[in-house]
Amino acid sequence: MFLKLGVTAALIKGEAGVCAVVSDQTTEGNDRTPGYRNRRLKILGQDEIEEIYGLPRFSDEERELYFSLTPSEEAAIIEELHSTKSKTAFILQLGYFKARRMFFIFTAKDVTADLNYVANQYFPDTADPDCTISKRTRLKHQRLILALYKYTICSDSDRQYLEVKAREAAMVSGKPIYVFRQILLEFEARRLTVPGYSFLQDTVSQALIFEQNRLAGILKKQLTLSNRQAFNELLDEKSGLYHLTHLKRDPRDFSATEIKREIARGAQIRDLYMLSQQMLPALEISNESIKYYASLVGYYSVFRLKRFEPRTVYIYLLCFIYHRYQQCYDNLLVSFIFHVRKFVDAAKAVAKERVYEYRVEANQNLRKAAKVLRLFTTEEIDGDAPFYEVGCV
Repeated sequence: MFLKLGVTAALIKGEAGVCAVVSDQTTEGNDRTPGYRNRRLKILGQDEIEEIYGLPRFSDEERELYFSLTPSEEAAIIEELHSTKSKTAFILQLGYFKARRMFFIFTAKDVTADLNYVANQYFPDTADPDCTISKRTRLKHQRLILALYKYTICSDSDRQYLEVKAREAAMVSGKPIYVFRQILLEFEARRLTVPGYSFLQDTVSQALIFEQNRLAGILKKQLTLSNRQAFNELLDEKSGLYHLTHLKRDPRDFSATEIKREIARGAQIRDLYMLSQQMLPALEISNESIKYYASLVGYYSVFRLKRFEPRTVYIYLLCFIYHRYQQCYDNLLVSFIFHVRKFVDAAKAVAKERVYEYRVEANQNLRKAAKVLRLFTTEEIDGDAPFYEVGCV
């Protein structure tokens, strides 16, 4: 149960880190490379890092949950530990491991509230609770906890396995947060302690670099000179405006002028869309990755894109064209639906008005009909009177 309470909750919140990741795609030393070589990738915000890697800050209810001991844990304390300080430190470390699946170095000052709770709960006769222990004792505690929960420290072979899994995840989605989450799930599945954030940053970075190199290698073989020229034209400036900047724009409304412009955008990239339909299956990337790489074109300015590695930009543009062309005709379909509904609503409004006018006219005719019927029932007119005499009544 403890596996789901700490890290998994932070992973859900980690989705907020997606946007922050995009801003760190370029490197600090070489802005032409949208890889991750000279600067560690920013995957999580500071609050999210603290939630996963920071020393837990428990509420009263959480202390009761995490510092409660099972029979096997109590047996380990009795059999392996002797001093009160060692037992106190062990219970604290055990509670933090349950919450984070990692070990911490802390002092009594760092964990005052937790220390007092453990002392009152398990060692009420201790006048001055303390958790200061030696490094040797701390390592002993770690071995006991690993044995109790059948966890292990991440080994070199585990790291190699995780690198392979990270590459597989990068093929599913190019979002760093997605790859990061998949790696953490692998740690949970293999019952490994969570390593430092820098290790995960490097693993994610290497996986994304590997994936970009794989895609670039495929494009290098399949893109012709004319294909590259067509993509380069999107980055050319014309009358003070880049072609790509024009394509990024969405219709402001459903007016005829805006819809004509959208149709023109679709016509402009039709050939490149046909190319993307041929190329993307060869890249073997998911729809999620296509959307993500397309979003990078929307995020970066044309000026920034022109400073990236050309083959990487071609990947982004290929996904953007594929996504934008479909979006273009989605916009046209939505516009059509909008105008049809507008027409139907207008027709309903006119129909209601006509029905109202008909009812008013019908009510007026009913009053006239009553006068006619009265002529047949009145006793003032003789039954044998000619019609012209009735009309004069």
